[in-house]
Amino acid sequence: MSSSNQRSFDNTFSAVQRACLTVELMGLRNNLGVINIGIFSSPGGFPNDAKRAVRSGCFPIPTLPLLLTFDDLPFGQYAATVHHDENMDGELNTNLLGIPTEGIGFSGNPKIWRGVPAFDRTCFEFSSVNSTVSIRVKYLL
Repeated sequence: MSSSNQRSFDNTFSAVQRACLTVELMGLRNNLGVINIGIFSSPGGFPNDAKRAVRSGCFPIPTLPLLLTFDDLPFGQYAATVHHDENMDGELNTNLLGIPTEGIGFSGNPKIWRGVPAFDRTCFEFSSVNSTVSIRVKYLL
């Protein structure tokens, strides 16, 4: 096989596959305010630094449960974090003890006992056979 044929063959398999990721948000207690979401491909910045997320946004809540779609996302491993900003102040509001008073959620739906779960506890594999992730929004107070 000539080297030019080899290069062509390698390029065929090195193309990154992309698709639309659907995030289903369940457990929202109302449709007041907005949803802030971040989708991360590594622990860097997770879960608070939206600038380091591969996708992020602020979305209205027209229906419950809420479905959000993110187009042209490369297949791979991700973790998602959600904040139901009911008063639309752009902050995760907490009480005097630091317990969130607004809804939060993470992919993998881990138990939230002692702070934010680690990136590796919230990861999911996005692929052609796994293109939807469901997140249950939890209200701790």
